[in-house]
Amino acid sequence: MSFGERPQDRPDPSRGQAFPQYGDHAQQGYPQQGGYPQPGPPAYGSYPLQPGFPDQPAYGVLRDNSNATLALVLGLIPLVTGILLISPFAWWKANQALAEIDAAPGVYNNRGMAVGGKICGILGTVLLGLVILMLLFLLVTLVLFADAS
Repeated sequence: MSFGERPQDRPDPSRGQAFPQYGDHAQQGYPQQGGYPQPGPPAYGSYPLQPGFPDQPAYGVLRDNSNATLALVLGLIPLVTGILLISPFAWWKANQALAEIDAAPGVYNNRGMAVGGKICGILGTVLLGLVILMLLFLLVTLVLFADAS
C-alpha cells in the first residue's frame, strides 16, 4: 500500500474485484432515480426554536430581542445628537430587555446590545441631570443678580 491509498480502495482478494465506490451504482447497473428534487439544507433561519427543559436552555437558532436593539438605538441617539430627554427611556427599555433575556436563557443572543443600551441610557440620564442642575443654577443666579441691580 502506498501513501494516500486507503485500505478500502484495494481489491478484495476473496472476490477478485474492488469494492464499489460511493456513487458508483450507476455503473453497477442500478437504476437512477429521476424526477425527485434533491434535498438541500433548509434556508437560513427556517429551523424552529426548540424549547428546553427548566434546567437546560433551548436549542436552535437564537433570536434577537427587539427591546435590546431599541434600547441601544435610544441610548446612542441622545449621545450623538444631544437630545438627552430620550436617555431615561433607553435605560427603561434596556432593563425590560435584560429581564426578558434573563427569563428565557438560550433564546436571545443580543444581551450585549441590552447592556450597551443600559450603559448609554445611564450616561445620557446623568448628563441630562447635570444639564438640568446647570440650568437651575443659571436661573437662580439670574434671579439673584436681577434683584441686586
